[in-house]
Amino acid sequence: MKIVVVLGCMLKSCEPTEEMKGRVERAIQFARLTHPDLIIFSGGKTSPECSYSESGMMVKLAIDLGADRDIIEVEEKSTTTVENAVYVRELLEKDGFSGDLYIVTSCYHMIRSITIFRTVLPNTLSLSGLCFECKPERLQSEATRLVIDQYMMSKVSWNNVDWLKSYEKLKKTAF
Repeated sequence: MKIVVVLGCMLKSCEPTEEMKGRVERAIQFARLTHPDLIIFSGGKTSPECSYSESGMMVKLAIDLGADRDIIEVEEKSTTTVENAVYVRELLEKDGFSGDLYIVTSCYHMIRSITIFRTVLPNTLSLSGLCFECKPERLQSEATRLVIDQYMMSKVSWNNVDWLKSYEKLKKTAF
C-alpha cells in the first residue's frame, strides 16, 4: 500500500496560505505520478475564527486541482506535528496499513516531521518525504521544537498496544 500524508499549516484569515497551497500542489503532482492508494490530509482547527479545519481546506484545494475524491481521507483532530503523526497512525491502524508512507510538508519542516513520524510509527516499512519551498530562517526554531518533541515522545511506549492511551495521558499532563 502507498499512502501520501499532507501536513497542514495554519490558515491566515480563514484562507489558505501560499505554503498550504504549495504543499497540496506538491502532493497532487506526486499522486499523479505514483498513483497512491490513499491521500490523507492532516490538520485540525487551529484558527478559532474559522469554521473549518486545515485538512478541510486542503481537501478543497486538492479537489480544485483534480484530485480523486475516492482516495482522500481527512484527519481533523491534530493541532501539532506530533498529533499529525499520532492521529494518522490511528487511521492507518484501522486500515491495517503496511507499505510506503510519503510525508508532504515544507522543506524547513521536513526533518522534524520525518523524525516524529519515524518515532510514532516505528513499524512503517518505508517513510519518505516530499517538500515544498525552503525557508532557512525557520530551521533554528524547528530544531528547537524537535528537541522538545523528542523529549515528549520519549515518554510514550510507541510499540505498546496502549500507545494512544499513553499519549493522551501525557498530553493532558504536559499541555
